[in-house]
Amino acid sequence: MSLLDLDYRLTFSLFNFGNSSEFVKYLSLGLAAVFAYGLPLVLIWMFWRGAKNRIDSIKLFLLGIFTWKIFNSAVGAYYYNTWGFRDRPFSLNGTVELFFEQPQKAFPSDHAALLLAVTAGFFFYRYPKLGWWFLAGTILSSLGRITVGFHYVGDILAGWVVGLVAAALFIALDKPLHRTLERLLTRIGLLK
Repeated sequence: MSLLDLDYRLTFSLFNFGNSSEFVKYLSLGLAAVFAYGLPLVLIWMFWRGAKNRIDSIKLFLLGIFTWKIFNSAVGAYYYNTWGFRDRPFSLNGTVELFFEQPQKAFPSDHAALLLAVTAGFFFYRYPKLGWWFLAGTILSSLGRITVGFHYVGDILAGWVVGLVAAALFIALDKPLHRTLERLLTRIGLLK
């Protein structure tokens, strides 16, 4: 059995479980979205909690944007240009995203990459409670995205790898970024 066959079998086993009842289906749909869409609310809450939290919330926001719109997009574009395209599992049954129009390209998973990168950031910036919550959320969201048919298992695993690599790259630039944000926020009056 090839890796693609295993990926397909695991994905459709989880997809079938996700459609085993209406309760499981709606629970999976909620889990697939809640942490990614709740993240901005957590970052806004952090921003208004104090100076250190303000700088860290901005860095976590920038980490998320870097992971989602730059790094993950580049990896996906390279993959599709090199090996081609495969449809999302949901394209077979018409499931749609909660808020946004979902592109057909699913590799690597944006949600998995974003959530795991920011989770690593929570741990790095010493927010262990948020880190553990978002680690659980990353796993639950990733499983939810498979069970509703948005991603194959391989899309999620690749997204996790991309998220960890993006976090490592971003964290390597933490000191100069911190100094720059500190100066900027002081200049505009958000830090004293």
